[in-house]
Amino acid sequence: MDLLDIVHDDPSYASRPYACSDEGCHKAFARRSDLVRHMRIHSNERPWICTWPGCRRDFIQRSALTVHTRVHTGERPHACEYDGCNKAFSDSSSLARHRRIHTGKRPYKCPDHSCGKTFCRKTTLTKHIKRHH
Repeated sequence: MDLLDIVHDDPSYASRPYACSDEGCHKAFARRSDLVRHMRIHSNERPWICTWPGCRRDFIQRSALTVHTRVHTGERPHACEYDGCNKAFSDSSSLARHRRIHTGKRPYKCPDHSCGKTFCRKTTLTKHIKRHH
């Protein structure tokens, strides 16, 4: 049984009728709009362009452009809800990462079983592995 057999036997695959036609890519989506967005990865189409003076960064998704624009405007609409914390962020994923400071959650574990260290951020784990293992 190869990967395609496993993917196509997965019941959730049936609910994803929009399959990528790119050779070697086995992704499928429930909505056509998701497939269209995904195909931009293969074609390198980046239709959303920052119009800020001096900046010509381009993006696959409009939402990514919206978040990027906040670099220029300084807007930080995602505020930390913990008492006494006045931090705010331009994107929700940065807020989610920040919350780990308050919760103590450390989801990234060193794969070296003799080490046992855990980290709040994947990048910190990667640096740890490069330095110590």
